[in-house]
Amino acid sequence: DEIKVEYGQDILILARTDARHKHGLKEAIERCEEFARLGADILFIEAPHSEQEMREICAALPGPKMANIIEGSVTPELSSDALFDIGYVLAAYPLTLLSASMLAMTKSLRAMRTNNALELMEFSEVRRRIGFDDYYETSERYSSSKRNI
Repeated sequence: DEIKVEYGQDILILARTDARHKHGLKEAIERCEEFARLGADILFIEAPHSEQEMREICAALPGPKMANIIEGSVTPELSSDALFDIGYVLAAYPLTLLSASMLAMTKSLRAMRTNNALELMEFSEVRRRIGFDDYYETSERYSSSKRNI
């Protein structure tokens, strides 16, 4: 399903239920059916336990569905193509970048402690991504901010 938004309408309602955990999949689906009846634009059942449950959710519910992928948790970690084939149009990865950054930080700290080589981004790239270059360019317009680089 496509998410269709009328011109001038920029708010979508995402309805979430965590009922799967304590009340089972059937109850979670029933709650999402009610959310859809009440006008929710996107439906989200938290923590299906298998690909089969994910397929059942998408087959049973109308409209766009969202998956929440937390690596190492109960929801299967399927590729974006697999999620789309099942019927999901939106996927959230709320901890993926945090986990990757924490791993990189841990590796860097370990390398620093053991005097091993660090794997780093080029400083010019860091400056560009943080916005230093834009800041320096803007500040050059003011005589009090002249720098000797």
